[in-house]
Amino acid sequence: MKTKSRLGKKDSIFTDTTLRKPTTPTSEVAVITPQVGSSIENKLTVIIPPDQVAFLDRLCLDIRAKTKAKIRRTEIIRALVAGVHASGLDLTAYGTEADIANAIHNCLKDRSALQSYQQARTGCKTRAKGMV
Repeated sequence: MKTKSRLGKKDSIFTDTTLRKPTTPTSEVAVITPQVGSSIENKLTVIIPPDQVAFLDRLCLDIRAKTKAKIRRTEIIRALVAGVHASGLDLTAYGTEADIANAIHNCLKDRSALQSYQQARTGCKTRAKGMV
């Protein structure tokens, strides 16, 4: 008696994996645009040094201790990317990871110094307008 494959015909490990040319050539290029409100996320594997993993873990624990909110390392990384993207910081002139990190550090340091100066000048503890 022949048993049914758990993989099925489509997922067989013996199927041909070479790319086949389409039978009818198309002259149009397919462009996939996400619908408004839809979320298309891509999985990305990032290898980071142990000290950065420890920093992210400590930050997650500190956030939880202060706010009782449970946040994951991936959420922090996405937030950092979103923040740099929203800042409009032009990183195209930098060719190494160290140069990019230094540029981001300098930008944050300059904003922090400006914020401290404005607070000292006005004598208030509120955040400077437009500062993060």
